[in-house]
Amino acid sequence: MPFPLAKVVKFPPFFNRFLTYLSLSMMTSLLISELLVLHQNSLPTLDVMRFIAMIPSFLIGYFRKSLMLSVVTGVIVMAGLRLLV
Repeated sequence: MPFPLAKVVKFPPFFNRFLTYLSLSMMTSLLISELLVLHQNSLPTLDVMRFIAMIPSFLIGYFRKSLMLSVVTGVIVMAGLRLLV
């Protein structure tokens, strides 16, 4: 359903509640897939450099409520970490 049309249509309360958790679940799945490195025949490991870059980005996103600022912070921190390593 196109986004402008979704604003006009009235959804049932259970569907509206589902939609409030949809973006959180999508971001969580993307985050976990980037932080964990899968290995064949062993447990996944944490990508430490990406985890370190995620911390300031998460804090900016939580306190400032700005997705753009959070993404820019993550990119800058990751670039700085790659220069150092």
